Amino acid sequence: MDDAVIMPGPLDGQHDVTTDLACKHCGYNLRGLHKSGNCPECNTPIDVSLRGDLLRFADPVWVATVAKGLTIILWMLLVWLMASIASGVLSAFVSPVLAQAVLLVAQCGSVYGVWLMTERDPSGIGEDPNVTARKIVRFAVIVGAVSQLLLLIDEGLAFGGVLSILWAFTLVACGIVSLVGEFAKFIFYAQLAMRIPEPALVKRANFLKWAFTVTFGLMMVLGIVVGALSAAAAGAGAGPGTGPPMALAGVACLMAPVGLAMFVFGIMAIFLLFSLRKHVKLNAEYARDNWNKME
Repeated sequence: MDDAVIMPGPLDGQHDVTTDLACKHCGYNLRGLHKSGNCPECNTPIDVSLRGDLLRFADPVWVATVAKGLTIILWMLLVWLMASIASGVLSAFVSPVLAQAVLLVAQCGSVYGVWLMTERDPSGIGEDPNVTARKIVRFAVIVGAVSQLLLLIDEGLAFGGVLSILWAFTLVACGIVSLVGEFAKFIFYAQLAMRIPEPALVKRANFLKWAFTVTFGLMMVLGIVVGALSAAAAGAGAGPGTGPPMALAGVACLMAPVGLAMFVFGIMAIFLLFSLRKHVKLNAEYARDNWNKME
């Protein structure tokens, strides 16, 4: 991969940095320093920070960390699938509590992977003092783990009455946060793809941002409706062919095509992750080579 041309904008006639420019390694403001020098904070060559925002010119340790996070997320998808199957068996034949505990362990692994993937770029590229997709993804994955913990507690304590209603609202709120997190996750994927750059991956991430998130949201809404109708049918003692059971059957039929769409978009998201991981891992090698040339 050829090196990019050094950006002329931040330099004056004497090759001194004339604008605010963050060091790619530590974020130190290099304004006023000569391009041939080193960062006074971490000793990284200033020349490195004068190159573009592409991943191959970023801190190689950071890019490698992002790649490692993507790898763990992909492995955790497999673990989550196996854990879901195991939890179904455990729930049916052993204990629902143990089933939820297995899923919680898988969720914790996903948190670790997401945390590495969303590590802050030391140069501060893409950061905002308020809200960024990276921060939303981190918050959402923590809420997802808390939600899984709440499900575990619910299986163990089996709340009833008003407390069960409050508990249900809490779980719904966690689900909404997770939904927002999925949307932000695809924004983050697109941002990474733009720094490769891979326009096809950017386009795919932007498509899945809406396609997967909308179907995920519909499944959540339909699941809530099914739960409400089931509770209404049980409370009213309605028989077959009456109001709640008929509505329940109708909603269940609607869930089938939505679930199929979500499955298809989920597979597309996995392929997106595989491609993104491959490119980010390759760019980590490019970044290491580029930085070694500067030292």
